[in-house]
Amino acid sequence: MSTDLNQHLATANQYIGKQYCEELRAELANKTGLAVRPRGDGYIMTKDYNPARINLLVENEIITHVTMGN
Repeated sequence: MSTDLNQHLATANQYIGKQYCEELRAELANKTGLAVRPRGDGYIMTKDYNPARINLLVENEIITHVTMGN
């Protein structure tokens, strides 16, 4: 992973523990300039791979984990 993507991942990790909402997703997308999508029960999952996408794992409306890609 490139340095820029690592920096974006570090920024996204600051959202762990926060309650997920569309405004938070948009805020993170604006900060990083990357696509951001929630993952978890109730969210649509796609099989496309985008290494420059931030994935927010949401459990019980709380962001519990952040990944890049998948």
